[in-house]
Amino acid sequence: MLAVDPRPSASWQPTYGIWGDELGALPQYVVRRRVPHPELRAHGEYPLPRDYLVLDNDALQVALPLDGVDVRTGRLTDDEVAALRSEARVVVDARGARPDGRVARDPAPAQTAFGIVVRPEDAAPALQGASALLMDWRTDWADRPDPHATPTFLYAIPLGDDEVLLEETCLAAAPGLPIPELRARLRRRLLSRGVPQSAVDEPLVREIVRIPMRGRGLPPVPGTYAVGTAGRGGNVVTGYSVAHSLARADDLAWSIADGHLPRHTDPGAGADLFREMGLRALLRLDVEGTLALFDAFGRLPGAAQRDFMSRDSAGAGLAAAMWGMFLRMPVAGKRRLIAATLGPARRR
Repeated sequence: MLAVDPRPSASWQPTYGIWGDELGALPQYVVRRRVPHPELRAHGEYPLPRDYLVLDNDALQVALPLDGVDVRTGRLTDDEVAALRSEARVVVDARGARPDGRVARDPAPAQTAFGIVVRPEDAAPALQGASALLMDWRTDWADRPDPHATPTFLYAIPLGDDEVLLEETCLAAAPGLPIPELRARLRRRLLSRGVPQSAVDEPLVREIVRIPMRGRGLPPVPGTYAVGTAGRGGNVVTGYSVAHSLARADDLAWSIADGHLPRHTDPGAGADLFREMGLRALLRLDVEGTLALFDAFGRLPGAAQRDFMSRDSAGAGLAAAMWGMFLRMPVAGKRRLIAATLGPARRR
Protein backbone atom coordinates (compact mmCIF):
# COMPACT_ATOMS: atom_id res chain seq x y z
CA MET A 1 0.00 0.00 0.00
CA LEU A 2 1.25 3.47 -0.93
CA ALA A 3 0.42 6.88 0.56
CA VAL A 4 1.60 10.21 -0.84
CA ASP A 5 1.51 13.32 1.35
CA PRO A 6 3.20 16.72 1.01
CA ARG A 7 4.09 16.74 4.75
CA PRO A 8 3.66 13.22 6.11
CA SER A 9 5.26 13.92 9.51
CA ALA A 10 3.46 17.22 10.17
CA SER A 11 1.03 17.61 13.05
CA TRP A 12 -2.51 18.52 12.04
CA GLN A 13 -3.19 22.13 13.00
CA PRO A 14 -6.91 22.94 12.53
CA THR A 15 -9.39 22.57 15.37
CA TYR A 16 -11.54 19.53 14.61
CA GLY A 17 -14.92 19.12 16.28
CA ILE A 18 -17.55 16.39 16.01
CA TRP A 19 -20.67 15.46 17.96
CA GLY A 20 -20.42 12.91 20.75
CA ASP A 21 -22.66 10.44 18.93
CA GLU A 22 -20.33 10.59 15.91
CA LEU A 23 -17.21 9.23 17.65
CA GLY A 24 -18.00 5.71 16.46
CA ALA A 25 -15.21 3.19 16.97
CA LEU A 26 -12.52 5.78 17.67
CA PRO A 27 -10.95 5.44 21.14
CA GLN A 28 -11.90 7.90 23.85
CA TYR A 29 -8.32 9.13 24.08
CA VAL A 30 -8.72 11.05 20.82
CA VAL A 31 -11.10 13.44 22.63
CA ARG A 32 -9.33 16.55 23.86
CA ARG A 33 -12.42 18.10 25.41
CA ARG A 34 -16.05 16.98 25.76
CA VAL A 35 -18.49 19.90 25.99
CA PRO A 36 -21.99 18.97 27.20
CA HIS A 37 -24.85 20.88 25.60
CA PRO A 38 -23.15 23.85 23.90
CA GLU A 39 -25.51 26.78 23.36
CA LEU A 40 -26.89 28.42 20.26
CA ARG A 41 -27.85 32.07 20.67
CA ALA A 42 -29.79 34.32 18.31
CA HIS A 43 -32.73 36.28 19.73
CA GLY A 44 -33.13 33.42 22.22
CA GLU A 45 -30.80 31.03 24.03
CA TYR A 46 -30.89 27.29 23.22
CA PRO A 47 -28.77 24.60 24.92
CA LEU A 48 -28.30 21.91 22.28
CA PRO A 49 -29.12 18.36 23.45
CA ARG A 50 -25.85 16.75 22.36
CA ASP A 51 -22.27 16.63 23.57
CA TYR A 52 -19.71 18.37 21.36
CA LEU A 53 -16.20 16.91 21.12
CA VAL A 54 -12.96 18.73 20.36
CA LEU A 55 -10.51 16.19 18.99
CA ASP A 56 -6.90 15.84 20.09
CA ASN A 57 -5.08 15.99 16.77
CA ASP A 58 -1.90 14.24 17.94
CA ALA A 59 -3.92 11.44 19.55
CA LEU A 60 -6.09 11.13 16.45
CA GLN A 61 -2.99 10.69 14.29
CA VAL A 62 -1.78 7.96 16.65
CA ALA A 63 -5.17 6.25 16.37
CA LEU A 64 -4.95 6.29 12.56
CA PRO A 65 -1.49 4.76 11.98
CA LEU A 66 0.13 4.10 8.62
CA ASP A 67 1.86 0.91 9.75
CA GLY A 68 3.05 -1.16 6.80
CA VAL A 69 2.39 1.67 4.34
CA ASP A 70 5.01 3.00 1.92
CA VAL A 71 4.82 6.76 2.57
CA ARG A 72 6.19 9.15 -0.02
CA THR A 73 6.54 12.90 0.27
CA GLY A 74 4.97 14.86 -2.55
CA ARG A 75 2.18 17.14 -3.72
CA LEU A 76 0.46 15.62 -6.74
CA THR A 77 -1.31 17.20 -9.68
CA ASP A 78 -4.38 15.58 -11.21
CA ASP A 79 -2.22 13.99 -13.91
CA GLU A 80 0.16 12.59 -11.30
CA VAL A 81 -2.76 11.16 -9.33
CA ALA A 82 -4.06 9.50 -12.49
CA ALA A 83 -0.56 8.11 -13.16
CA LEU A 84 -0.67 6.22 -9.85
CA ARG A 85 -3.06 3.79 -11.52
CA SER A 86 0.01 2.15 -13.00
CA GLU A 87 1.17 1.31 -9.45
CA ALA A 88 -2.09 0.55 -7.65
CA ARG A 89 -5.33 -1.29 -8.31
CA VAL A 90 -7.34 1.45 -6.53
CA VAL A 91 -6.33 5.12 -6.23
CA VAL A 92 -8.03 7.17 -3.49
CA ASP A 93 -7.86 10.95 -3.83
CA ALA A 94 -7.98 12.65 -0.41
CA ARG A 95 -6.16 15.86 -1.35
CA GLY A 96 -8.91 18.18 -0.15
CA ALA A 97 -10.97 20.88 -1.82
CA ARG A 98 -8.03 22.92 -3.13
CA PRO A 99 -5.17 20.48 -3.81
CA ASP A 100 -3.22 23.12 -5.73
CA GLY A 101 -3.48 25.69 -2.94
CA ARG A 102 -5.69 28.72 -2.53
CA VAL A 103 -7.46 30.07 -5.59
CA ALA A 104 -6.97 33.81 -6.08
CA ARG A 105 -10.28 35.69 -5.86
CA ASP A 106 -12.06 32.35 -5.44
CA PRO A 107 -15.74 33.00 -6.28
CA ALA A 108 -17.00 29.71 -4.82
CA PRO A 109 -19.16 29.73 -1.67
CA ALA A 110 -16.92 29.38 1.36
CA GLN A 111 -16.99 29.28 5.12
CA THR A 112 -14.28 31.49 6.57
CA ALA A 113 -13.28 32.21 10.16
CA PHE A 114 -10.67 34.00 12.23
CA GLY A 115 -10.08 32.88 15.79
CA ILE A 116 -7.85 33.36 18.80
CA VAL A 117 -7.01 31.06 21.69
CA VAL A 118 -7.04 32.69 25.14
CA ARG A 119 -7.09 31.67 28.80
CA PRO A 120 -10.48 30.77 30.35
CA GLU A 121 -10.47 33.80 32.64
CA ASP A 122 -10.02 36.08 29.62
CA ALA A 123 -12.68 34.23 27.61
CA ALA A 124 -15.32 34.34 30.37
CA PRO A 125 -16.82 37.73 29.37
CA ALA A 126 -17.30 36.47 25.80
CA LEU A 127 -19.12 33.33 26.93
CA GLN A 128 -21.52 35.34 29.13
CA GLY A 129 -22.36 32.44 31.40
CA ALA A 130 -22.40 29.66 28.80
CA SER A 131 -20.02 26.71 29.04
CA ALA A 132 -19.62 26.90 25.25
CA LEU A 133 -21.21 28.70 22.32
CA LEU A 134 -21.54 26.66 19.14
CA MET A 135 -23.09 29.65 17.37
CA ASP A 136 -23.75 33.09 18.83
CA TRP A 137 -25.50 35.05 16.07
CA ARG A 138 -26.04 38.25 18.08
CA THR A 139 -24.82 41.33 16.28
CA ASP A 140 -22.32 42.92 18.65
CA TRP A 141 -19.76 42.31 15.89
CA ALA A 142 -21.19 45.40 14.17
CA ASP A 143 -20.42 49.09 14.74
CA ARG A 144 -24.10 50.02 14.37
CA PRO A 145 -27.27 48.75 16.08
CA ASP A 146 -29.00 47.68 12.85
CA PRO A 147 -26.34 46.02 10.67
CA HIS A 148 -27.00 45.07 7.06
CA ALA A 149 -23.72 43.34 6.23
CA THR A 150 -23.14 39.60 5.85
CA PRO A 151 -24.05 37.97 9.19
CA THR A 152 -21.41 36.12 11.22
CA PHE A 153 -21.41 34.25 14.53
CA LEU A 154 -19.09 33.68 17.47
CA TYR A 155 -17.85 30.11 18.01
CA ALA A 156 -16.52 29.89 21.57
CA ILE A 157 -15.34 26.44 22.63
CA PRO A 158 -13.12 25.27 25.53
CA LEU A 159 -10.23 23.27 24.11
CA GLY A 160 -8.86 21.74 27.28
CA ASP A 161 -5.35 22.47 28.59
CA ASP A 162 -6.65 25.73 30.10
CA GLU A 163 -7.45 27.22 26.67
CA VAL A 164 -10.57 28.55 24.94
CA LEU A 165 -11.04 29.20 21.22
CA LEU A 166 -12.96 32.37 20.29
CA GLU A 167 -13.68 32.46 16.57
CA GLU A 168 -15.69 34.80 14.34
CA THR A 169 -17.24 32.68 11.60
CA CYS A 170 -19.04 33.42 8.37
CA LEU A 171 -21.12 30.30 7.79
CA ALA A 172 -21.32 30.84 4.03
CA ALA A 173 -20.64 33.66 1.57
CA ALA A 174 -19.68 33.82 -2.10
CA PRO A 175 -16.89 34.74 -2.23
CA GLY A 176 -15.87 33.95 1.34
CA LEU A 177 -15.85 36.87 3.78
CA PRO A 178 -12.27 38.21 4.00
CA ILE A 179 -10.18 37.29 7.02
CA PRO A 180 -9.32 40.95 7.88
CA GLU A 181 -13.06 41.70 8.12
CA LEU A 182 -13.58 38.73 10.42
CA ARG A 183 -10.61 39.77 12.56
CA ALA A 184 -12.05 43.26 12.95
CA ARG A 185 -15.50 41.88 13.83
CA LEU A 186 -14.08 39.50 16.42
CA ARG A 187 -12.08 42.28 18.06
CA ARG A 188 -15.11 44.59 18.15
CA ARG A 189 -17.34 41.86 19.59
CA LEU A 190 -14.90 40.70 22.26
CA LEU A 191 -13.95 44.18 23.45
CA SER A 192 -17.62 45.15 23.69
CA ARG A 193 -18.16 42.17 26.01
CA GLY A 194 -15.26 43.02 28.26
CA VAL A 195 -12.55 40.62 27.06
CA PRO A 196 -9.18 42.22 27.99
CA GLN A 197 -7.62 44.03 25.06
CA SER A 198 -4.25 42.43 25.79
CA ALA A 199 -5.78 38.95 25.36
CA VAL A 200 -7.43 39.96 22.08
CA ASP A 201 -4.34 41.59 20.58
CA GLU A 202 -1.77 39.11 21.94
CA PRO A 203 -3.51 35.71 22.04
CA LEU A 204 -1.88 32.37 22.72
CA VAL A 205 -2.66 31.18 19.17
CA ARG A 206 -4.39 32.52 16.05
CA GLU A 207 -6.44 30.35 13.72
CA ILE A 208 -7.68 30.95 10.17
CA VAL A 209 -10.32 28.75 8.53
CA ARG A 210 -11.31 28.51 4.86
CA ILE A 211 -13.74 25.78 3.80
CA PRO A 212 -15.06 25.67 0.21
CA MET A 213 -18.66 24.68 0.90
CA ARG A 214 -19.06 22.52 -2.20
CA GLY A 215 -15.73 20.80 -1.76
CA ARG A 216 -13.58 20.69 -4.84
CA GLY A 217 -16.59 21.02 -7.11
CA LEU A 218 -14.99 18.91 -9.86
CA PRO A 219 -15.52 15.27 -10.90
CA PRO A 220 -12.99 12.78 -9.50
CA VAL A 221 -9.82 12.24 -11.50
CA PRO A 222 -10.76 9.51 -14.01
CA GLY A 223 -10.22 6.07 -12.56
CA THR A 224 -9.85 7.29 -8.97
CA TYR A 225 -12.08 7.45 -5.91
CA ALA A 226 -12.36 10.93 -4.30
CA VAL A 227 -13.10 11.10 -0.57
CA GLY A 228 -13.62 13.89 1.95
CA THR A 229 -13.73 17.40 0.52
CA ALA A 230 -11.89 16.17 -2.58
CA GLY A 231 -15.20 14.55 -3.44
CA ARG A 232 -18.64 15.29 -2.01
CA GLY A 233 -17.80 14.60 1.63
CA GLY A 234 -18.75 17.98 3.07
CA ASN A 235 -22.12 19.30 4.18
CA VAL A 236 -22.80 22.33 1.96
CA VAL A 237 -25.02 23.90 4.64
CA THR A 238 -22.73 23.57 7.67
CA GLY A 239 -19.28 22.88 6.22
CA TYR A 240 -18.97 19.73 8.37
CA SER A 241 -16.92 16.93 6.80
CA VAL A 242 -14.67 15.35 9.46
CA ALA A 243 -17.22 13.01 11.07
CA HIS A 244 -18.49 11.85 7.67
CA SER A 245 -14.96 11.06 6.47
CA LEU A 246 -14.02 9.21 9.66
CA ALA A 247 -17.26 7.20 9.62
CA ARG A 248 -16.73 6.00 6.06
CA ALA A 249 -13.00 5.25 6.32
CA ASP A 250 -13.20 1.71 7.70
CA ASP A 251 -15.80 0.52 5.21
CA LEU A 252 -13.80 2.03 2.38
CA ALA A 253 -10.56 0.39 3.57
CA TRP A 254 -12.17 -3.04 4.00
CA SER A 255 -13.83 -2.78 0.60
CA ILE A 256 -10.50 -2.08 -1.06
CA ALA A 257 -8.76 -4.85 0.91
CA ASP A 258 -11.44 -7.34 -0.19
CA GLY A 259 -10.78 -6.46 -3.81
CA HIS A 260 -13.95 -4.50 -4.48
CA LEU A 261 -13.56 -1.26 -6.38
CA PRO A 262 -15.60 1.31 -4.40
CA ARG A 263 -18.61 2.79 -6.12
CA HIS A 264 -19.38 6.48 -5.83
CA THR A 265 -22.50 6.04 -3.75
CA ASP A 266 -23.65 8.40 -1.03
CA PRO A 267 -26.22 7.38 1.59
CA GLY A 268 -27.22 11.01 1.90
CA ALA A 269 -27.35 11.76 -1.82
CA GLY A 270 -31.13 12.13 -1.79
CA ALA A 271 -30.72 15.17 0.47
CA ASP A 272 -28.40 17.04 -1.92
CA LEU A 273 -31.21 19.10 -3.45
CA PHE A 274 -32.38 20.26 -0.03
CA ARG A 275 -28.82 21.07 1.05
CA GLU A 276 -28.31 23.17 -2.07
CA MET A 277 -31.54 25.03 -1.28
CA GLY A 278 -30.24 25.62 2.23
CA LEU A 279 -26.92 26.93 0.96
CA ARG A 280 -28.70 29.24 -1.49
CA ALA A 281 -30.75 30.66 1.38
CA LEU A 282 -27.70 31.17 3.61
CA LEU A 283 -25.91 33.03 0.83
CA ARG A 284 -28.83 35.47 0.48
CA LEU A 285 -30.41 35.86 3.92
CA ASP A 286 -29.94 39.20 5.65
CA VAL A 287 -29.07 39.56 9.34
CA GLU A 288 -32.62 39.49 10.66
CA GLY A 289 -33.56 36.56 8.45
CA THR A 290 -30.52 34.62 9.65
CA LEU A 291 -31.36 35.28 13.31
CA ALA A 292 -34.93 34.09 12.71
CA LEU A 293 -33.70 30.96 10.94
CA PHE A 294 -31.40 29.91 13.78
CA ASP A 295 -33.95 30.79 16.45
CA ALA A 296 -36.15 28.27 14.63
CA PHE A 297 -33.30 25.74 14.54
CA GLY A 298 -32.83 26.13 18.29
CA ARG A 299 -36.48 25.19 18.85
CA LEU A 300 -36.30 22.00 16.77
CA PRO A 301 -36.36 18.59 18.50
CA GLY A 302 -32.91 17.11 18.95
CA ALA A 303 -33.40 14.47 16.25
CA ALA A 304 -34.36 17.12 13.70
CA GLN A 305 -31.33 19.23 14.64
CA ARG A 306 -29.17 16.17 14.01
CA ASP A 307 -30.76 15.60 10.61
CA PHE A 308 -30.11 19.21 9.63
CA MET A 309 -26.43 19.13 10.64
CA SER A 310 -25.38 15.65 9.56
CA ARG A 311 -23.78 14.99 6.19
CA ASP A 312 -25.36 11.53 6.19
CA SER A 313 -29.00 12.50 6.70
CA ALA A 314 -31.47 11.02 4.25
CA GLY A 315 -33.58 13.35 2.15
CA ALA A 316 -36.77 12.77 4.13
CA GLY A 317 -35.16 13.60 7.47
CA LEU A 318 -33.45 16.72 6.18
CA ALA A 319 -36.60 17.93 4.42
CA ALA A 320 -38.61 17.45 7.63
CA ALA A 321 -36.02 19.38 9.64
CA MET A 322 -36.00 22.27 7.15
CA TRP A 323 -39.79 22.35 7.06
CA GLY A 324 -39.83 22.36 10.87
CA MET A 325 -37.53 25.39 10.89
CA PHE A 326 -39.75 27.19 8.40
CA LEU A 327 -42.87 26.54 10.49
CA ARG A 328 -41.14 27.90 13.61
CA MET A 329 -40.13 31.20 11.96
CA PRO A 330 -42.21 34.37 12.33
CA VAL A 331 -44.14 35.58 9.30
CA ALA A 332 -41.51 38.20 8.42
CA GLY A 333 -38.78 35.57 8.73
CA LYS A 334 -40.67 33.21 6.43
CA ARG A 335 -40.92 35.95 3.82
CA ARG A 336 -37.20 36.59 4.08
CA LEU A 337 -36.41 32.89 3.76
CA ILE A 338 -38.60 32.45 0.69
CA ALA A 339 -37.06 35.53 -0.93
CA ALA A 340 -33.55 34.33 -0.11
CA THR A 341 -34.18 30.84 -1.49
CA LEU A 342 -35.79 32.05 -4.71
CA GLY A 343 -34.29 35.50 -5.15
CA PRO A 344 -31.00 37.02 -6.33
CA ALA A 345 -27.67 36.81 -4.51
CA ARG A 346 -27.00 39.23 -1.68
CA ARG A 347 -24.61 42.04 -2.64
CA ARG A 348 -21.76 42.90 -0.30
